[in-house]
Amino acid sequence: MAVTLVSGVTGVGLSSVCQAVRRGLGEEYKLINFGDVMLEQAATSGITTERKDLSELSQTQTRRLQRRAGEFVAEEAQSADILLSTHLAVETSAGYIQGLPVEVLHDVSPTAFVLVEADPETILERRRGSDRETREATERKISFEQDLNRSAALQYARDRNAPVRFIENEGGIEEAAERMADTL
Repeated sequence: MAVTLVSGVTGVGLSSVCQAVRRGLGEEYKLINFGDVMLEQAATSGITTERKDLSELSQTQTRRLQRRAGEFVAEEAQSADILLSTHLAVETSAGYIQGLPVEVLHDVSPTAFVLVEADPETILERRRGSDRETREATERKISFEQDLNRSAALQYARDRNAPVRFIENEGGIEEAAERMADTL
């Protein structure tokens, strides 16, 4: 089975686009949010039950959770095609780190990467209108995060010999979802 890794910065509408795509694809695809799996692993280990706390963990704790989440995704990919929603660059209290360390990338073994992007101004407006707790941001910081995401996607794609596709999410969610479904 195949894993399509879908990524975008916070506020780009990644979850909404992925959910819309998943509804249109039918039962052969399973949508997994990597951060949700990490949070489940953290809760099981007694570390935290709050997503916002994940960015405050030590690098060692984060890497362990990433490895466990990667193992879960790899296991799920044995019986279903996976849409894996994740961030390729993650902001922590120590700075930005890889969303998928090399050993996790190897386990998950994506066959394609999809970057969902929007104008930084649009993303900033979405973040301000969201009830989700996010770090303070500016258009410049969002632009930087999208650049990090692009760089990571190209590096990961090179390591996996997989293509990178681009989806713009400036219009409606359904439009972006249709474009993504067409690439699958």
